Amino acid sequence: MRIMIVDDHALVRRGMSYVVKEGYPDADVVEAESSAVALEVLHGGAKVDMALVDVRMPDLDGLELLRAIKAEWEEMPVIMLSTYENAPYVKRALADGAAGYLLKDATPEDLAQAINVAMSGSGSVLSPRVIQNLFEEQQNGSDGGRRNEYSLTQRENDILAQLAEGRSNREIAQSLFLSEKTVKAHLAAIFRKLGVTNRTQAAMMAVQMGVGPVPGALAVND
Repeated sequence: MRIMIVDDHALVRRGMSYVVKEGYPDADVVEAESSAVALEVLHGGAKVDMALVDVRMPDLDGLELLRAIKAEWEEMPVIMLSTYENAPYVKRALADGAAGYLLKDATPEDLAQAINVAMSGSGSVLSPRVIQNLFEEQQNGSDGGRRNEYSLTQRENDILAQLAEGRSNREIAQSLFLSEKTVKAHLAAIFRKLGVTNRTQAAMMAVQMGVGPVPGALAVND
């Protein structure tokens, strides 16, 4: 597995590289000090399995790099790393296809979880404070009452709340005494009503709508 770390601070790159190698001894770590260098690496034909990208960089910032990567290498997971926990950055990153958003004070275990989830393609992992900020914005902003706005049934609310907790279809079915086929049918209706196309987007909408408890960290599984 080859992981590219993109950050304009050398010490941060080296520290992140060390953490990655500790968790994945066989990983080939590539460091890039800017978005331009990262794109050079990718255009040079080197196969990169995933990227860890700093949100704020001086040339082309991480969010712009995320969009550039997704435009050409759509299947490559990109986890954003930042000291900024404000909701607009997070929403923009997830809307542009980020596979996770971690704060730089995350633990090595948090990073390992995010990498595992991203590589499996099973969802996104967000730092706890990121989730809390999204929830607080919903509580204080204009998202109030959105649950009723989307006309979700009580059963759909129950399923959406469990999806936001990262539960699989099987776990949801067992908890609510439903068949997996019924859960899938409800999820299809939920996606349609919310105007989303996947579980990660639905989970983020759930957090914004205040459906279910705010998790300590969000991992959305298939």
